[in-house]
Amino acid sequence: MAEPDLLASVVVAVCGDGRARRLLDSLTHQTIPPDAYEVWIVENGSAVLADVDGLGGVVRYLHLPVANMAAARNVGLAAARGRFLLMTDADCVARPDWIEKMTTGLASGRFGAVGGAIEKYEPRTWTQRHAITVVDGQTSLNYLPALHLPYVVGANSGFVTEYLRRAGGFDEELRSGNDVDACYKLGLAGHPIGLVPDAVILHEDRSGLAAHFRRFRGYAVYQVLLFAKYRRVSGKRFVFDTYPWRRAGRALTAVPGALRALARGDGGPASRAALQLVEAAGVLVGELHGAIRFRQLYL
Repeated sequence: MAEPDLLASVVVAVCGDGRARRLLDSLTHQTIPPDAYEVWIVENGSAVLADVDGLGGVVRYLHLPVANMAAARNVGLAAARGRFLLMTDADCVARPDWIEKMTTGLASGRFGAVGGAIEKYEPRTWTQRHAITVVDGQTSLNYLPALHLPYVVGANSGFVTEYLRRAGGFDEELRSGNDVDACYKLGLAGHPIGLVPDAVILHEDRSGLAAHFRRFRGYAVYQVLLFAKYRRVSGKRFVFDTYPWRRAGRALTAVPGALRALARGDGGPASRAALQLVEAAGVLVGELHGAIRFRQLYL
């Protein structure tokens, strides 16, 4: 196999989200030389971003007519010329040294995939200020009850391109969780997953309560499909997911202190507790939906 032409390829799958332009501005102002990396915007299910092709001398544009994030990521993976493939999302902004930090972590040779920290991007609404961001900031490796292996999320992840291709890329049946699946495949192939804490992505969280609920419901539906896919590997007949119950329990335990803080004029603790309950409800509803849809014992 020929040596990669570039150090890194950044792949962004996007569907009708104009915030991708803000992301691209951050990706075209990185601390590594522009001739060392490329950015692939793969628009799927919309067609409004074709004019970004050639931006900053590093951006390339591809289009899929049907909305499917995993399929779009596979198109980017096929086109990538970099030794390392990095991913983030349209609702994110990269710190100027993000590519440098991620590629340094991957170049150590210790990992098949890495994830960086995720911080809040300019929170404006009540929900954005007080709800958790993606996987609570990815300050540690993430785990789901579907399988014992760790994963990192697509909002801030990087892979050894060759390893990811050998593993088969992204499962296009998984509209959510295809990033988790990719990490599982790498883990089963013997490639460790690690963290690069100083490689920071800023994420714009859901602005309203209903969107926050839908986010967690959607994640949970496809957690069930992941369990079905890896059920033989895990050896589990069913899953009882303690996460939503733990989140709800912590929220209820915090209520007395939150009420005292509210009496002093501090609404932060009460807001966080309320949003944790919404999160827990979203996960429970999503898992019930997924259990019925995919005919699995998962709750």
